[in-house]
Amino acid sequence: MEFLLPSLVLVLSIVGFFAGYRLLFVVAIALGLIVLGRNSLRSLREKRYSLDYIAILAMVVALATGEWGAGSVISLMILVSEALEAYSSREAEAALKKFVEKIPKTCEVRTADGAYKKTSIHEVKDGDVIFIRPDEIVPLDGYLVSERALMDEANLTGEVEPQPYRPNQLVKSGLINLQASIELRVTGDFSHSTYQKIVDLVEESKRHPARIVRLAEKYNYGFTAITLAMAGGAWLISSGNWTNLLAVLVIATPCPLLIAAPVSFLGGLNKASKQNIIIKKPAALETLSQITTIFFDKTGTLTLGIPRLVRTEPVRGQNENALLAAAAAVELHSLHPLAKAVVQAAKERNLLRREAIGVEEKIGEGIMGTVDGAAIRLQKSASDGAGKDGIVIDVFSDDRLAGRLFFEDEIKSGTAELLAGLKQRYAVAILTGDTEENAERLFGHLGVTIHARCLPEDKFSIVKTAQAQGGKVMMVGDGLNDAPALALADVGVVFSGSENSASIEAASIAILSRNIERVASLLAIANRATRIARESILWGIGLSVVGMGFAAFGFIPPVTGAILQEGIDVSVILNALRAAG
Repeated sequence: MEFLLPSLVLVLSIVGFFAGYRLLFVVAIALGLIVLGRNSLRSLREKRYSLDYIAILAMVVALATGEWGAGSVISLMILVSEALEAYSSREAEAALKKFVEKIPKTCEVRTADGAYKKTSIHEVKDGDVIFIRPDEIVPLDGYLVSERALMDEANLTGEVEPQPYRPNQLVKSGLINLQASIELRVTGDFSHSTYQKIVDLVEESKRHPARIVRLAEKYNYGFTAITLAMAGGAWLISSGNWTNLLAVLVIATPCPLLIAAPVSFLGGLNKASKQNIIIKKPAALETLSQITTIFFDKTGTLTLGIPRLVRTEPVRGQNENALLAAAAAVELHSLHPLAKAVVQAAKERNLLRREAIGVEEKIGEGIMGTVDGAAIRLQKSASDGAGKDGIVIDVFSDDRLAGRLFFEDEIKSGTAELLAGLKQRYAVAILTGDTEENAERLFGHLGVTIHARCLPEDKFSIVKTAQAQGGKVMMVGDGLNDAPALALADVGVVFSGSENSASIEAASIAILSRNIERVASLLAIANRATRIARESILWGIGLSVVGMGFAAFGFIPPVTGAILQEGIDVSVILNALRAAG
């Protein structure tokens, strides 16, 4: 679709040339002027200098002097460069479609007769009772009606350990119901929900985006000044010959400036996509090359976001394997994430041989059952060392402490090496809703700044402060609680492990993998693509200036100049294509 208009201009130019219908050149030029005029007006509204002024001047002079063929060639190249940039953006956006719209749009509301009716969350009123199944995202804030609930709070706080809820306790939207189906009595409506507040922060960030300067704009001021000086000189030297002036303008038409960056960045986008990195906008690559500060979310970004049993500590006289086997026999009946970690650890040691009977689980209190005649009970430890040691579960046998199980979120492979490498070039910090003790235990030895107990608005403020200090900020996250910061940052990068539309929509880039080393790959691709784009621009400018010199003295007529400019464009494109390799 993007190439429809350039294709039309190409057909008009070819038919005009071979059939002699020169008025078709005028139509081709008019189409180019319409597009350039629209772009220029948009640039003026954004208070930035447009790349299109020389091209507009060249096409106007071509119309005035009857050199319509040369003008149609200029129109064609301008429209091709526009189409290239639009195409690359559309292709990147299309790759993200399957990751959006994950937050529920409807929920089941209890009616007067006790049945449930599917209703848009925007129509749910304060006081309505809604029904939420296991593994569903809570769509609205509400007070728990059911006897108990277990919630995954990682979306909002980054906490790995699920949290129990009691009747009449406020459950915030964005949490995930982990166990039995529950009912909530809604408080407020969707517009006042926790999730909507986060979305509002995202929208606020989008209304005030960071200023992105297209690479070509940096060179356009000087190139424009040189072009006008040489065109004016050509007119004076030739005693008012407009043909020489037009020839200079035709060669000066900033196609290298317009084409070099889009082609280089499109190559960078393609190279990134081969590593499962989807970049929504080509301009993000240029911005990435200017980054000074990188903020990382912790849970799910630098860590797997899944608790892992890291140590089994039996009390004196108890056997470690026997302790784990008994605990796993009971936990095999639970869907709790910690239970899954215990079962997995026992499975790895081939200890899943014992059976538990009479298993009973009470959310917030623990789980108990009988294993080989002994009453086994597991509950969260109340010991003083539990905070320093992460998540600790006490295991009791016949009401006597048999040992403790220690859990931790697992750092992703390559995280330490990545942070060590990035610290040499960027300011690096971790933003987490987790406790300072947990964050320090995992990352304190790496020497990076840690901001703990961060709510979504805290992450937003920290990013805003860093930008106010003059830096370019990259935010890397994966959850709903990262969405405002992702949107506000100069570049937001989200890992695809998240199924939250707010974080996907807020980010500029999505990494369709949990491999943290892709962040380093992304930065390397961006730096290389930007360097090649800059080289291509300077190469194109240099060749154009040489050509303008010959045109100024009448050695190159306008049509030949247009063809020469095409040759310059081809050389620039070939160089820019290296970014894809």
